[in-house]
Amino acid sequence: MRTTIARASAYVVIALLGSGAACAADPPFVGKWSLDPTYCSTGQESQNAPLVIAKDRYDQHESHCTFKSVDGKDSDWKITSDCTVEGSAMPYDFTLTVSGDTLTFTDSGGARDFLRCK
Repeated sequence: MRTTIARASAYVVIALLGSGAACAADPPFVGKWSLDPTYCSTGQESQNAPLVIAKDRYDQHESHCTFKSVDGKDSDWKITSDCTVEGSAMPYDFTLTVSGDTLTFTDSGGARDFLRCK
């Protein structure tokens, strides 16, 4: 009986690992964000396109960044990235702070509040 339970438990663990269920959850900054919720469905060809953030990159219109480092936890992250903006490559450092459905994006130009697209 114990052998059967142990074997069944091992199969469940293997199945979970294989399905990715044991992976850590994405940080709360992952998602689609917009300065104005009416632009949430706007295509990336528009300057008003939403900011689309993955755990390792973000895209918004003609700005595309790959994260080199992400330092932080809970609600605050300092991010160092390499970006291409309108075809020009450049380094770009910024911070992200999440509070509920608000993402504060802060860089050398100041802070901007984005709302999570639903």
